[in-house]
Amino acid sequence: MEEKLKQLLTDKPAVEDKDISTLFKIFQIEPSTSQRSICLQLESAKDVKGTVQLICSNATGDHFFVDLLIAQFSNRNNSEFVSFVSKTANKPSMRAVCQRISSIMEKCRKDEDRKLESRVVLLVSLIASCSSLRISNDESRQWVSFLANKTNTDDVSLKIALATILASPNLMLDQVSFRDEKIGKSLSSFFSYLHSLIQKPEYAPLSNVMILIYVHLVTDNAEDLSILLSNILGHKVPKTLSKQPFVKELYIANAINQQDVAQKAANINITKRLNATMSGYLPVHCICAMLHWRSFSKYSTSINEWVKTQMLECHTPIHPIVPHLLENFASSCIPSETYPHFNQSIDEQFFQEIFSGEIFDDSRLVIRILSLAFLIAFTFKLDSSSNKEGGTIKTPKAYSQSLWKSIPIRYLLIVADMRHSDFQHIRLMLQRYLVLSLPHLLPEQIHFDSFKGQTTHIFTRGKRNVVPVSEFGCALEDATNGHGFFKLSKLTDLLLNLTIQSQMPHFENILQAMTVSLDEERWPRALVEKLVLLWERFDSVLPRRLHEDTIRLWLKSSQASQIPNLDDRDNDFIISHTPLILFRADSRVFKSPPHLKCFCRLLSFYLAASRDANYLKLTRAIAYNTKSEMAEKEELLRSFIGTQRLAVVQVFIELCDGNPKDIPNLEEIQQILCSQIHQFFIADTHLPKLVHFNMYPLRLIPVIVKKVPSTHVLINSINELLTGGNLERRIFTIVLMTELLENYKIPPAFAALTLISDLLDTLISNIINEEFIILMLNITNSLARLIMLSPFHAEHFLATIYRTRKLALNRLALYTSYTKARISPEQKLIEMIDKVLEKLPKLPE
Repeated sequence: MEEKLKQLLTDKPAVEDKDISTLFKIFQIEPSTSQRSICLQLESAKDVKGTVQLICSNATGDHFFVDLLIAQFSNRNNSEFVSFVSKTANKPSMRAVCQRISSIMEKCRKDEDRKLESRVVLLVSLIASCSSLRISNDESRQWVSFLANKTNTDDVSLKIALATILASPNLMLDQVSFRDEKIGKSLSSFFSYLHSLIQKPEYAPLSNVMILIYVHLVTDNAEDLSILLSNILGHKVPKTLSKQPFVKELYIANAINQQDVAQKAANINITKRLNATMSGYLPVHCICAMLHWRSFSKYSTSINEWVKTQMLECHTPIHPIVPHLLENFASSCIPSETYPHFNQSIDEQFFQEIFSGEIFDDSRLVIRILSLAFLIAFTFKLDSSSNKEGGTIKTPKAYSQSLWKSIPIRYLLIVADMRHSDFQHIRLMLQRYLVLSLPHLLPEQIHFDSFKGQTTHIFTRGKRNVVPVSEFGCALEDATNGHGFFKLSKLTDLLLNLTIQSQMPHFENILQAMTVSLDEERWPRALVEKLVLLWERFDSVLPRRLHEDTIRLWLKSSQASQIPNLDDRDNDFIISHTPLILFRADSRVFKSPPHLKCFCRLLSFYLAASRDANYLKLTRAIAYNTKSEMAEKEELLRSFIGTQRLAVVQVFIELCDGNPKDIPNLEEIQQILCSQIHQFFIADTHLPKLVHFNMYPLRLIPVIVKKVPSTHVLINSINELLTGGNLERRIFTIVLMTELLENYKIPPAFAALTLISDLLDTLISNIINEEFIILMLNITNSLARLIMLSPFHAEHFLATIYRTRKLALNRLALYTSYTKARISPEQKLIEMIDKVLEKLPKLPE
């Protein structure tokens, strides 16, 4: 019989109808040979049509039929059988396969063969992926009903059945134009059955899958849904979401709701060692979407522990979903009118532990950068929230000033920038929120230079050249007590040659040294400058702590203007009272050039912090103010910032005044202060005019004009300064214009002299009074200089001086006594003019 079977199957290119009848008889006599025979026929790839007839006949067992088709459809790319039945021309063969599957489904239901039933579910998932599959309405209802079996309790089989329903729109009629009621009832009942199962802990894997499916359906994420279904079914599933509106609607309504998703998603396992090399849809994607919907806060489900744990499991390179997770979580922690409920934020103790210990510990670098990203996003959203302005909605508590003080913000930003490939995704979020809320903390090139040439993988274990903190502290104490500076100078030189990682442990000692070294007469200038270099290095790591601690030490000094309860004031107090409170620091700071440089950096830092804090308040005001009110507030804020800068510049100009004999470093101090004034003038183009409209001592005009290059802009504002009847301002303007022309011999400067000439002509042509005499007393020397500087106006100014002398002589007759006349302003003016005329050329005849 074996020989007869082999002859029928191999000797002919096609199996004829009479041969098929013979094969049926052989299979009935020996059923065991049917499996070998059909496998042999499939391997030979001859007469697939006849093989289909044999497979679909009752001569083959149900288990064999199902297993055989699973094997063929699982390897569909290399299967002649699948290729044959999938062709449109071979519809009868596909119909025969479908009819045999339908009959097996009926037997499974009657016999309750769970093993065979699970295999049929898998087969249906495979065959349903064929685009050529066309089944009748009755078969569609039967197959969907079979997949939606409410007696099935196998976790894997249920996931396959669910995935098959979602991945196979061709199992049902067009869902867009027609919805079959029977199929709808079957699916609704099945989804409700799944909903009841996932309440049990043993169905946690099924629950996780259903949560992910729910998220994809709600967000219309067809791409990730097809990937998820492909992973479940073991073969590629195309994007079919748009063809399944009926199934989507029934699933969302019956399988799982948002409250279930929120409660169960909080228990989803985190992704271990999450990084950018991981692809596909991860649990963090699901949590991120649900945070965006505010599902957890809506149903009072705690999610902060999950977020904390996932943050701790993040590694480099940072996964691109992590910034979205942190931002969505930060948003969900802030209530609003639309969303009054909010998630509990991460407790402050967690962040205090994260930022405690060694600053340059590379093992904590990732979690610290992620923590900073969350903190800056949460704080900005809280500070800019309209609810904070006395609203009725309860708001979460802000993180303390002590926590912010401990965060090495600039260092973390610098590392994120230097290791761009590791932190490229989180870096963008950090920069965005820092620009919005704390731009004064963004690192500049000078801060990057502190790490130039050093490895970004911080803190390498092993031997390092270090200066012991205790030894440096003892040397500082000896120097403070007058026991010499040799040891401290030597240790400072060693410390300057080390990396910033080795310098940071000396933070407190350097701050203390910056205070005791104010006694400049006793401390060597070279040593103080080295201490300043170390102080500036720390600005690249802990800017806020550095500036706050330094200004507190200087404000507590015995030579400072005492501030009540300074220790009880937080950083907000300093910011809100900047700049005036900073000028109450130790007066010796303003007489020591190295310390004055540090003070200028402190002042710039706090002015920027004050500006940023006020802009945040303005952002919060947008929610409850009209456009015209906002425009008014913006104008007021600009005026306030301008007033702050004006006050600073005026104080700086006052500090430029003094006697070089009393202040040996006056020239250097003036240069430092004028450099700062120059920066202020560049930042605010209206400021130079305001400063000079308010005026300052005439003796300081040469200093300001020579050392502040941006004062040349005042040449175009001479007309505004001259207008009005203010005598002091006219004197100030003419003296100022003389200095400007001395330094900037440009056409607009010479044109401005015409205005001065016209003014003097107007005044001298009217009644001459004491005010005119005082004016000429103060500007005669300036006019003499203008004669030498401007040949275009020399003759006119010389004539003005001669006319003034004659008028002064005439006014001497008004005095009742010779004694009064000799001490009169007119006599002083005549004597001054005579001295000036000796040095000037004669007026031509």
